[in-house]
Amino acid sequence: MRICLVSQEYPPDTASGGIGSQTYAKAHGLASRGHEVTVVSASRTEARRERRDGQVRVIRIPGFHPRMDLNTEPARWLTYSAEVAATLSGLHSRIPFDLVDFPEYGGEGYIFLLNRTQWNHVPAVVHLHGPLVMFTHMMGWPEPNSEFHHVGMESTCFRLADAVYSSSERSAGWCTQYYGARPGPIPTIHSGVDVRLFKPDPAPKATWPTVVFAGRIDSNKGVATLVDAACVLAEEYPELRLRIIGAGDPVFIESLRKKSRDHGKPALLEFAGYVPREELPAHLNQAHVFAAPSVYEGGPGFVYLEAMACGLPVIACEGNGASEVVRPGENGFLVPPRDAESVVQALRLLLSNENLRRSMGQRGRGLVEAEADSRVCLKRLETFYATVVQRRGRRPGASGISRRGVASP
Repeated sequence: MRICLVSQEYPPDTASGGIGSQTYAKAHGLASRGHEVTVVSASRTEARRERRDGQVRVIRIPGFHPRMDLNTEPARWLTYSAEVAATLSGLHSRIPFDLVDFPEYGGEGYIFLLNRTQWNHVPAVVHLHGPLVMFTHMMGWPEPNSEFHHVGMESTCFRLADAVYSSSERSAGWCTQYYGARPGPIPTIHSGVDVRLFKPDPAPKATWPTVVFAGRIDSNKGVATLVDAACVLAEEYPELRLRIIGAGDPVFIESLRKKSRDHGKPALLEFAGYVPREELPAHLNQAHVFAAPSVYEGGPGFVYLEAMACGLPVIACEGNGASEVVRPGENGFLVPPRDAESVVQALRLLLSNENLRRSMGQRGRGLVEAEADSRVCLKRLETFYATVVQRRGRRPGASGISRRGVASP
């Protein structure tokens, strides 16, 4: 199949969250299975750029901001969606796609889906990662009565897509409750974890107690709560290190550094910055515990799965998508959001008990191998795509190529 994945987030230029990580995994996983994959992502410059990322074609588009001031989030979403639609139209007219895959967040498929007719109907699916309605109700952004909330780009994409799939049951539940039920089921499908890359390393761990966090560095990801907990535990474990992997607002990061300095622990925090995916397993394997008490995760949180695949016990927050893979007392602990004392208790228990860490890590690895091996997950996604294309009356690859270099009969 010729597949186009649309995502503003795509590493390394715009790798700021889980959508980018999943898009990367889907793109390279599907390409390795013989499909012709194009990614349309955002450019940080004012120029359109194209390059090869291994077997994947990556096209970065600048959006509308070079031509006018975009002062509101709805304006940014709407105009970027128009740029996406124009780009897809041009690409499809030259070498037709069999299917286009959009994330729900950002409403990137809005104009494209509104502009389809029976004469130009390219099959399109929407992948639920963490819907806007979830953020509204769990984090208060955007405000329920704001213009942004009422624009309805995300709900329209949810309604107009040929099919929808979700990284978690919770994200599907949010959309069904607030956007309405779709005609068919919303399967839970994600890209999974490369268990050959993310695996336990027999090399010795860090010589000092080390907790690792990986993800976007902001308050909603629970980083401040984790730093608060680490500052408390540093009194019991003077050599404790909290290694923070990812990018974030420099002002927020400096506030975290100041917090550790004010507690008399200037060496407590280690900021690694952005780490390429292929280097992440080494960072995870050096640590003793993975902790990311995110306020809310729409999906299972792939960084939890990656940490478990490396044999680490994990700490996440209860009541969100992460609770679908973190089994309390088996492969980690779930704590209430923004509850530093609960994080302290979970970390204390894990740091003080090597056997517990080992047994939880082994069970976590087993869960990933059984339920989230990328080879199995990508096959499910491939089958889902093919079903959507066939349901629209198209034969995968009928536009020219079904598998790279093999002509359609």
